[in-house]
Amino acid sequence: MKSKKELIIKSFQNMDINLLDVLLEDDRTYQDATKEVFIEKLNEAFSMLKSCGDTFLLPYVGYCNAEECDNKGCKGYSFVGNHSKNHIDLIFDETDDNVNDIYHCNEFETNEAIAEKENLIYIDIKEDEKADFEPSLDFLIKNQQCKFAYEELTQYQDNIIAKEVYLPWLDEFDSLFKPFELPPLRYFEFNKFHSLYSSIDVLHIFLKSSSSAKKAIFEYQNIVKDKEADLLSWLMKYEKTGDNLTLFLYEDIDLEFPEKSDYFIVEDLKISSSDFYHIAKFKFLFDKHYWEMLEKYNTFSEEEITQYSNDDEMSNKICSLTYHVNKRGFEF
Repeated sequence: MKSKKELIIKSFQNMDINLLDVLLEDDRTYQDATKEVFIEKLNEAFSMLKSCGDTFLLPYVGYCNAEECDNKGCKGYSFVGNHSKNHIDLIFDETDDNVNDIYHCNEFETNEAIAEKENLIYIDIKEDEKADFEPSLDFLIKNQQCKFAYEELTQYQDNIIAKEVYLPWLDEFDSLFKPFELPPLRYFEFNKFHSLYSSIDVLHIFLKSSSSAKKAIFEYQNIVKDKEADLLSWLMKYEKTGDNLTLFLYEDIDLEFPEKSDYFIVEDLKISSSDFYHIAKFKFLFDKHYWEMLEKYNTFSEEEITQYSNDDEMSNKICSLTYHVNKRGFEF
């Protein structure tokens, strides 16, 4: 007959959250959280693995190898997805036949080498999810405010939303967001709101380039296609707009044909593509020519590029077509 510990390990292998719920003890904490919270986090991790095509997990024995960690040397298991090779790394505080505690490990070393191992899936317990967390009144008020703000926008999760929905939301909760000097990673509702607000605020920043992008597209149509000077002049004129849109990179929007998709996904929200039509079109045209011309007119040697890689001012010059063209003394 298998011991309770063996059944728990088998449950991890099979990603059987229901059996784990039965096997783990109600009156114990796991990773400093109640069993209920820990089971919920595990279920999220299992769902991620299953969505990547994994049907079971392969267990590899190992230990914590973090230099500055109280758990250094403690034993556990790396549970590796049979398809994705993504993995959950856990320390087990165990006896011969039972498990007293389980907790996530960031720097886990397996006893045997694993040929294939991809992304580590975190079991992240926030401070306010821990069993012994005692919230202050100020915390409870702000926690509720963040929860309310988050739900105000995510209520539209099943709809395609335009800027008329999310830009007023940014204005409404600006005063709640601003006091966070750094992302509040250790508190659940704080972090959810901060992450959502930051992502939507990035869209707001991109939208500020919409008029410039539209104008640039119009002017691009009048460029003499075989006249490189016209193209260079256009690229230099709209270099700043191109810089502002460097990170406009979303999987669900086709930059060349943004009209192909009604929306793209940001933080599980469906953002209307129509508001970003000119931005996407411009970025496609700009990127199509800019990097080719930058390479062609570059005035730095490979050694200089390496030398200045950590110098922000020089790095900006290296990446600026305008700088190189002007340095060569060209006039338009």
